[in-house]
Order: sequence, then structure tokens, then C-alpha cells
Amino acid sequence: MNSLIARAISVLIILASFGLNIAASEAGRPRKRPPPLVSVAKVVERQVRNRLTAVGSVAPYRRSVVSSELEGRVQSAPIKVGDFVRVNETVLATVGRSGLQIDLRILRAELEKARQDLLRLERGKRPEEIAALQAKVREREAQMRNNELELNRARDLYEKKILDKASLDRAEAAYEASWQLFEEASRNLEIARLGPRREEKARAKAEVDRVRARVARVRDDLAKTKIRSPLTGFITQEWVEVGQWLTKGGRVAEVIELDKVLVQAPIAERRISLVRVGDEARVVIDALGGRTFRGRVRGVIPKADPKSRTFPVEVEITNTESYDLKAGMFARLSLEYGKAARMVLVPKDALILRARGPSVFVFEKGRVREVSFVQGRSVDSFMEVPGGALRAGTQVVVKGNENLRSGMPVRVQGRGGRPGGGRGGPPRGGPRRGGKPAADSRRGAGG
Repeated sequence: MNSLIARAISVLIILASFGLNIAASEAGRPRKRPPPLVSVAKVVERQVRNRLTAVGSVAPYRRSVVSSELEGRVQSAPIKVGDFVRVNETVLATVGRSGLQIDLRILRAELEKARQDLLRLERGKRPEEIAALQAKVREREAQMRNNELELNRARDLYEKKILDKASLDRAEAAYEASWQLFEEASRNLEIARLGPRREEKARAKAEVDRVRARVARVRDDLAKTKIRSPLTGFITQEWVEVGQWLTKGGRVAEVIELDKVLVQAPIAERRISLVRVGDEARVVIDALGGRTFRGRVRGVIPKADPKSRTFPVEVEITNTESYDLKAGMFARLSLEYGKAARMVLVPKDALILRARGPSVFVFEKGRVREVSFVQGRSVDSFMEVPGGALRAGTQVVVKGNENLRSGMPVRVQGRGGRPGGGRGGPPRGGPRRGGKPAADSRRGAGG
């Protein structure tokens, strides 16, 4: 009995040691790594025009150095650098105006006097004034008739040698004087009936216009004492302080308009003939994380820089509502020209830079194959593949291609992680998209 128990224990010890050896051998054997996980994208074919690239900077659409049209002491200067201002609304500075207000009151009084003079001439004499003049004429006429009778009597007496010559002369002089007074009164009555002459009315009207113009000028000067912004934009410089004496033409502030901006870039003289006003342009701003803006060529300056032999080109771009584009930002300009041509384009993320040139890993049947090509033009986030090295629709690896080698199996992200595409490919001999069974690979063409 004891011998049976001893044999059983020996057998168990032998089996345990055998199992430990198997486990140790399994633990020492290296595990097989799964294929690498990658992302793929398709090669595309597009109509692409030739492109001209340049670097430049963002400039304000308009810039204005605001100056004073009057001289005087600055009473207020509420603006500071960086403030947002609105056209014809924001007051940049105020100049003293008390002297102009006094001049305006004086001129208003003169204008009222000139108006009343003109009104009197236009209305003419009143009926009461005409009647008074008529009475004056009758009075002068009666006086003249009386003096005429006295003259006739003096002449008779003189002929009869009763009256001396001196008395006759006095009678003639009195008659002549009364006749002159009668003629003057008659003319005054006629003038009153005819009314004022056109020349008098014109002169009075000209006087009204002259004083009115002086009033308008003083009012205009009063308006100019409040120096307002000529643009909607931002203050970039200021030159005035409260209490400062501001001369006529003295600078107040600089305002730039940024609702639109101009991207200014130099173009070489050998390529400036390719640029036309109105051409569409694309601008990339590095300071905004490579954000892309689109605009059009507003102008080609027809004067080259004598040192660099480049011509400035201006591209107009509409700014964002938050004015993200700011003057002085670095900009990369791209202009399209010529006729469009079809190009095969591969995503730039798929490029592997080798000493021999760029290459990509093509994904085919669960494995990758490296394809080298001659570098073409850069088109947005794509690279041209000339010479037919790749075809549109070919899948290339765009992520996870750093350590790949030609012929390696890979797993495609988003397809179940299986080599060869996971759910993307049916099992051999299984049903296809049309529902028909796959042909047996062992059969010949004749079946």
C-alpha cells in the first residue's frame, strides 16, 4: 500500500515538472506583433491652373493722417492709440470756439439788416407815402404859380418904368426856384410810383448773399472745431494733448481702415505680365494658423523697385467681423493664371522625402508598395504627380507611414483593424456585391 502511494506521488512530481518545462518554453518564445495601423486617402485628379507665388504683407485699405483746418487751443482729446472710431461720428479733438461764436452773432445781425433793406425795396412806397408826395407836388405847384404871377406883374411894372431892374430879377429868381422845387417833387412822385430800380434791388440782394456767405463760413469753421474721424477704423498714432496750441494743418491722429485690407507683394519683372487686375488670388496668413483668404487683384503698380526689379501688386481682401487681419501681418500670396489642365494630385501627408526624391506608400490588397516619382507643383494641400506614376483613385497611406517598408502588411484604421482591409474584402469563394458565387480559382477559363 505504501509502495502504491509512493509511485503515485512520483508520477505526479514527474508530470508537474514536465508541465513547468512546457510553460517555460512557451514563455521564452517571442510573440508575433500585429501589422501596423495606418490611415489611407485617395489620389485625385483635378483641373488646375498655373500658380504664381509671392510673399508680402497686409496693409490697411485706406490710411489718413487727420489734420486741423483751424488754429486754436485744444479743449479735449478723448482718443488714444488702438481706439475704434467711426466715420464722421467719433470726435478726435476739439479746438476752442468762443471767438467764432461771437463773430456768428455779429454776422447774423448784419444779415437781418440786409434782408430788411431788400424787403423795403421789393415792397416799394406805401400808399401814405405816395399821398404825401402828391401833396408836396401840389404845394410846389401852387408856389410856382404864385411866383409866376408875381413875375408877370413885375415885368409889367418894369415896362412902365415903375419897377426897377433889381426887383424884376428877384421875381424871376423866385419863380425859377419854385419851378425847380416843383420839378423835383414831381420826379420824386414818379420814382415812388415806378418803384426802385432793378439795379438797386440787385445790389441789395447781393448784400444779403454776401452776409449770408460769411455766416455760412463761420458756421463751417465752428463745425471744424470738432475734428472728426474721416474713416471707420482704428487709431494708430496721436499727436495732441489738452491745452496744446494747434496750428492750421497740425497733425491730430492717424486712422487706418481695416474693413478691407490690401495684401502688397512684389512680383518679379519676368512674371509681372502674367498678373491682371481682377485675377483671383489666395492669401495664407501664418499668424492666424495658416488661415486662407480669397481676394482679387486690385492693382498692379507700373513702377519697379530699381534695386530688386520687382513690381508691387495689391490684392483686396474683405476682413473678418472681428478684424483678424491686421496691418503688417506676413502673407503668402498665390495667383492663378493661364488655362486649366488636368493633374493627378496626391495628399502632402502621404509624401516620404527620400534622397532620390519623394515617394508614397500605395495600399493594395492588405499590403503597401512604395512608389517614387518626380516632384511636381504644389497645389494647396496636394502635390502634383507627373508622368503617370499614380492614377486617380489609388489609395495611399497618409498616417502611420514613417516606419513602413515596401511589401509590409498593414491594418487600415476604421476597417476593423484587419490586415487586408478587415471588413473591406469578402472571404475567398464567398458571395460578391452582385450575389453570384466567386469562381473557383482551380477552374480553367472553359470551366
